[in-house]
Amino acid sequence: MSGEKLQEFLCQETEVRDLGNESLLHECPAFGQAVGAAINDGHLVPFSMELSEHLKDMDLYKASLLSNFIGFVCEKEEDTSAGKGIVQLFATSCKLVYEMFCSMGTEDGCELPPEFPELYQINSEWSKAYCGFNVLCISTMAFLTRDASLRKYLETFDLAEQIDFLTEETPESPYLRSICYVGSMLKTCSNLKLLVLQPGRQQGFYAEANDLNNCFQLLFLLEEQIIKTYGGKYGVEKFCAADSMIKLAHGEYPDDVWGKSYVTCFMECNYSTADHTRFNNDDSMALIWGEMPPDGIPMVDGYAVIVLFEGGMTRSFDASFLMVPHNALNPYVDIEKELSEEEYAMWMEKIGNAMAK
Repeated sequence: MSGEKLQEFLCQETEVRDLGNESLLHECPAFGQAVGAAINDGHLVPFSMELSEHLKDMDLYKASLLSNFIGFVCEKEEDTSAGKGIVQLFATSCKLVYEMFCSMGTEDGCELPPEFPELYQINSEWSKAYCGFNVLCISTMAFLTRDASLRKYLETFDLAEQIDFLTEETPESPYLRSICYVGSMLKTCSNLKLLVLQPGRQQGFYAEANDLNNCFQLLFLLEEQIIKTYGGKYGVEKFCAADSMIKLAHGEYPDDVWGKSYVTCFMECNYSTADHTRFNNDDSMALIWGEMPPDGIPMVDGYAVIVLFEGGMTRSFDASFLMVPHNALNPYVDIEKELSEEEYAMWMEKIGNAMAK
């Protein structure tokens, strides 16, 4: 790693009095000098990659603070090359923070840990991971929102249970404020191929969904695009959603959206219902459940299949399902091409074979 003095500082254990000092790196002249040199030489990305590769060797709290700089470079340069080291550091810290809270559990549930001096005496690594955790979560989001391959990499650490626990089972804490956003990225699709069928009219189309973390969000944007692209051809003439909800679903944050809701135009089911033209009560178990991640929609030949029915039960959801958790995400459903009669028949045969297995 560049700079012997900087390396020595970053690897030196943080003392308890410095926990919570988020300006700690800026108190090291070698850090400022190294950053200045990287900027002047046009080597910000290589420098951030070098730092990222060595995060595992550093003091955990200083590494968490350093992730803020690495995330800044990612955002400034739109380059995610340094992402693997950040994800690895997140995995290490997440496990430690989860372990810490599990150790603090009582019959009444989780409690906040003691103040840092006491926690440091119990386990210094817990205290360093916890104190730097929110900074690290924010930095991790800079990479996960821009690079779907890093989302897949995060999945390999099998942290879903720990992240859910820290999001849902722990008391409110400033150090856990952003963990929920990291959790949402495990459920966020990227360039998901869709096959949308309407058996009642024997028609359908190909589409693509991107950067969506729940199926209510997907269905909202899908219905918007059906009506925008095909008008009333699929049986619905108008997209009856509040303008503020449309803006929210596309990444804006209007003030007047909260409290509003949307009722779906169609009943959307999985491919097991493609062999009949009307929604039946028995089809309720085949619904595309709004809370599920888009990647959970059953697939046939690499396509997540959505079957549209007119009529039947109506479903509604509120604006919270449409909120985009980061401005680097690009949420959309894009209709690509309508199926020919031959393609429709081909897919019905494929789906019939899949259902027969």
